[in-house]
Amino acid sequence: MSVFTRFKSILQVRVNEAAEVFEDPRASLDYSLAKLEETHSQIGRSLIDVSAAKNRLDIQASQLSALLEKYTEQAQAAVAEGRDDLARIAVERKQDAQSRLVELNKNLENLTTQAENLKQSETKLEQKIALFRDKKEELKAVYDSSRAQLQLHEALSGVSTDMADVGNTIQRAEARIRTMQARSNAIEKLVAEGVLTDVLEPNVDVVDRELGQIRRKQAVEAELTRLKASKAGSAS
Repeated sequence: MSVFTRFKSILQVRVNEAAEVFEDPRASLDYSLAKLEETHSQIGRSLIDVSAAKNRLDIQASQLSALLEKYTEQAQAAVAEGRDDLARIAVERKQDAQSRLVELNKNLENLTTQAENLKQSETKLEQKIALFRDKKEELKAVYDSSRAQLQLHEALSGVSTDMADVGNTIQRAEARIRTMQARSNAIEKLVAEGVLTDVLEPNVDVVDRELGQIRRKQAVEAELTRLKASKAGSAS
């Protein structure tokens, strides 16, 4: 055997060993578990962000509720003093606060839904991680045993290196295909379980905005009429 042939054979053995280490199912299992745990951490951070946003909106809702009471009292006091101009301003402010409060409550509902979805996804993912961790150790033990048996059978049967390489190539190809299929199924399930609600406002049409302003003015006039009628009834 020439020096070049020996060098080629040694190099081929090293390459095969490196490929076997790179495609080691144990390393792939550890990597998959790490990715699942990373996804779990991301869900936890998202849940914290959603909860913080919900708390901020709760505070804003409380402030708007206090403003509504304040504007109502101002309007009543202005009508009592015969200051329709001040009463109108107070009622307009009240209508604006009510509109903001309605939108704020919608956003709060969306955030609540998001938080519930995230909690459910987090719980399901925790269960899957626990199952995967147990299965990973089982597969690693089976792999070690199978690998030892394979090496023993190859040594006892005198199977050539070339034939062993062909068999290993087929096994690795099948293992990679199964891994890709399992990854695809896992991604599909996670997507189905992690659906989030979009809280962005839709674009408002010009006609809808104009109609909203008309209804707002009508509500202000109706409020003033009611306050005057209430005052006249109290005086009589």
